Amino acid sequence: MRYSISTCSFYKFRLRRLLEIGEPFGVEIFYEFGSEDQWRSLMTQVGERTHGPFSIHAPFAFADVADPEEGRLFEIMKRPFDLYHAFGGEFYVVHSYGESVRDGDETYRRDCRARAAERLARLQDICAAEGVTMAVENLCSGARPLFDEEQFLALFRELPDVKCVVDVGHALAGKMDISRLQQALGGRICAYHLHDNDGRHDSHRRLGEGIMDWQSFARGCAAYTPEAVGVFEYLDCTDMAAYRADMDYLDRCLGRK
Repeated sequence: MRYSISTCSFYKFRLRRLLEIGEPFGVEIFYEFGSEDQWRSLMTQVGERTHGPFSIHAPFAFADVADPEEGRLFEIMKRPFDLYHAFGGEFYVVHSYGESVRDGDETYRRDCRARAAERLARLQDICAAEGVTMAVENLCSGARPLFDEEQFLALFRELPDVKCVVDVGHALAGKMDISRLQQALGGRICAYHLHDNDGRHDSHRRLGEGIMDWQSFARGCAAYTPEAVGVFEYLDCTDMAAYRADMDYLDRCLGRK
């Protein structure tokens, strides 16, 4: 497993802390949380310090693949492509739905799943034509994620060319069996979002600060997804020593140390 650090914790002046990054870490940026100039400046400087994996988290605050109104969805989702290519992006993380499904009965939610699948298929075609590797992420929305485990796996049967990012914390809070996802999707899992929680709240804590069995997770990685990237996606951690300690811990779980 190779590792990168999400910009989740690095906002405003905190972003400068990422300039302390070094080998072997790469970066995953939340594109809409900064300007194109800001990300280009950051990645130009980070590139002088590390050659780790680079990925982009697609816009999601105003881009919802399940929304009844399509609006400018595809225009918004294509904006990061130039940056992706400029710095050798490996995958482009796309949410499987958005805020439009917070409310609604089961009929509405079924329609949302159908819209999400249709638009993700169209976005996959756009990404493929543009040389971008799209990867769909599992989410958790309290007790009612739009896609439960069975529905999420069915989505990938419906979209056979789409890659997956398994968000470990979302899987915990959404009551998904991570081992089953690993076995079912195998090499289609190109990355993991790595964080921990109490099994109920999507708190994005450090490894070991929740209920996740990282030993079991590592066994699944070794068996089914040895090439996947591990993206540390914490909400309130800018200490590079902490990221290195958690990387070392996971490497020990993987039997690499």
